[in-house]
Amino acid sequence: MSAHLFTYGTLELPEVFAAVTGQSLDGTPARLNGYARYRLEGEVYPGIIVTPGEGLQGTLYRDLDPAIHRKIDHYEDTCYEKRQVRVTTKEGLELFAMAYVIPDEKGRLLSSRQWDQQQFIEQHLENFLRYIR
Repeated sequence: MSAHLFTYGTLELPEVFAAVTGQSLDGTPARLNGYARYRLEGEVYPGIIVTPGEGLQGTLYRDLDPAIHRKIDHYEDTCYEKRQVRVTTKEGLELFAMAYVIPDEKGRLLSSRQWDQQQFIEQHLENFLRYIR
C-alpha cells in the first residue's frame, strides 16, 4: 500500500533521494506544525522533535510504494521513530504522511543548533553522497 512521506533534511535533496531510492521523484513543498528541526549532535543531518508552537517547511513525496519506504527505512538512522504526521501543502491541502521523528526520550541526541540546508549543501553534500552510495 502506498503512503506519503514528509521529508525535512537530506532526503529533500533530489540527488540524495535518488541515491537512496534509485528513483527521481518530484516532491511538493509542505509545512509541518508542532515540530522543530535541529541538527543531531555530532552529525551533519537533522532530526525533528515535537515542539508546540513551532513548525517547519519540508518536502512531501506522495504515494510512495512499499519498496521505496523499505529503502528509506534502511537509510534512516535508528534514533528516529517513523510516525504519522499531518502536513499542509502550499495549496492548503491537509494530508497525513509518514515522517522520521526523534522521540521525546531521545531528545538529548539533538543539538541546540538549527539545521541549515544551504550550509549542508555547501559543506557536506559531496562527501555525504560518497558515503551513502
